[in-house]
Amino acid sequence: LAVALGAMAICLPLALSLALPAGRWAQAVGMLPLATSGMVMGSGLLLLLLPLTGIAALALPVTAVVNAAMALPFALRILAPAVAEEGRAFGPLAETLGLTGWARLRIALLPRLWRPLGLVAGLTAALAAGDLGVIALFATEGQETLPLLMQRLMGAYRMEAAAGIGLVLLALCLGLFWAFERGAARVAA
Repeated sequence: LAVALGAMAICLPLALSLALPAGRWAQAVGMLPLATSGMVMGSGLLLLLLPLTGIAALALPVTAVVNAAMALPFALRILAPAVAEEGRAFGPLAETLGLTGWARLRIALLPRLWRPLGLVAGLTAALAAGDLGVIALFATEGQETLPLLMQRLMGAYRMEAAAGIGLVLLALCLGLFWAFERGAARVAA
């Protein structure tokens, strides 16, 4: 749950900051994580940060960062059209009222982006909760995520326990997605 919420907390502001300029360069930067795998990104980050501290301290934060990066292209494809549409619809009015910078974002843009932001939050959290990537390489005892625990149980031929973890994981992913998407829809209404 911490990895999922951490990835969501990293991905949302990053995707929104890349969607605001809505230029081709922002779209290209947002799509860069598709050019590599999460395992390669996670391994590289851990190798870069390893001299600073041990693997045990880095496994979960690096997993959250990599999951946020892997969800970024999807988040950007959801947010960029919504930001562009709001800019076309309300941009001239915001300029007439003198709304710029943070005030424009807070007053004119964010209230109209609750639904896409909720969709991005739910999607990112669900993807990160169900990911078996970087954590499989570097997790120590007690740092397992649910997918890693399920994989380890299956490797030990404890299929009933693995099925139980799978059910909990499914409920968690659906619950995260539903909670963020519904919560944003209620705020937007």
